[in-house]
Amino acid sequence: MGSALTSRLVIRGIAASLVVALAACSSTTSETTIDTESDAITETSTVGNPLDLADVCASPVVVQTDWYPQAEHGGVYELLGDDYTVDAQNGSTTGSLVFQGTDTGVDLEIRAGGPFIESPVVTELFLDDAITFGFVGSDVALSRYGEAPTLAIFNALVINPQIILWNASKHPAVSTIAEIAKEVSAVSVFGDRPYMRYLVSQGVVASDKVDTNYKGSLMLATDDIAHQGFATSEPFRYANLESGAIDTAYQLVHDAGWTSYPQNLAINKLRLEALRPCLAKLVPMMQQAQIDFVTSPDRTVATILDVVTQLDTTWSQSAELANYAVATMKQLGIVGNGDTPTFGDFESPRLDDFITRAVPILREQGLAIPELAARDIATNEFLNPDISLP
Repeated sequence: MGSALTSRLVIRGIAASLVVALAACSSTTSETTIDTESDAITETSTVGNPLDLADVCASPVVVQTDWYPQAEHGGVYELLGDDYTVDAQNGSTTGSLVFQGTDTGVDLEIRAGGPFIESPVVTELFLDDAITFGFVGSDVALSRYGEAPTLAIFNALVINPQIILWNASKHPAVSTIAEIAKEVSAVSVFGDRPYMRYLVSQGVVASDKVDTNYKGSLMLATDDIAHQGFATSEPFRYANLESGAIDTAYQLVHDAGWTSYPQNLAINKLRLEALRPCLAKLVPMMQQAQIDFVTSPDRTVATILDVVTQLDTTWSQSAELANYAVATMKQLGIVGNGDTPTFGDFESPRLDDFITRAVPILREQGLAIPELAARDIATNEFLNPDISLP
């Protein structure tokens, strides 16, 4: 990126001038933290120039995503400058880290997940110290805590877009997973999913209806079943089938009781102290970037589509699908403030209640889960409580 580096030197010079001019009026960012002895929220503050990350963050800041580029990752791609380049072989995209048009002095590297990584994201965080953040859901954090403890510092999606869906034309009176499970021969999911074990334990789905051999195809075109999917994807894909549109209905797994925070930006917990100065400045930017993306997604959607094209895999996206995903995330509150005004925080008692619900399920799967509380796997310390989705 020769031209990008040249422009970076010029921009850093401008940024340095701004720092001198603003030195007498450095900004103060108020933050929240989950107290180490209780669920109480306490106030802390950091002081510094919020525009320059070069003195506190290693470059590049590396984000390991959980899948191919898609709208659910939009807040991270919102921070990617126009000077980015794509390494199709390794599935990575690197460019300037830019916040609301201002170069922060460091680069951002976004790594695709899926087949581009050989192990789960949580494992990658411990295999490669170059990775700053990884997408780690609360349920995964619990299941791997004993061997790979992570700490979530920002939830990009407050509600999991995971759904169970079915053919609405064939089942017009059905509105819940419990109802559709009684009318179809199978509920198909990929593998031994903890949320499905939970639904079985609650009597929502009979155990003999669970099919763990989901193949990832649009099965409603041939079978009258229910299957896993995402509210941000499958309903759109079914509505636009070349063989003819299928009207789908669904229920969010979240609304059926599995309330895991799904796509947390998490760190290797063992690196917390080393990363603390960077997190204090960068995390509020990530909060605002997610809001900026869902408020005005066009530029970032174009970036995601270009990256997908350059990666040149079997994964496909379109502007129509991406815009549908953004609209759905807003409509369903998948991206939202939750029950507090602060955008991206981890709420109590929600997280502790989920831990109480999830740990017995995970232990049933043979996992060794220590006794944990919300403060063990998540913190609000680095969030700006004044950042809120309008």
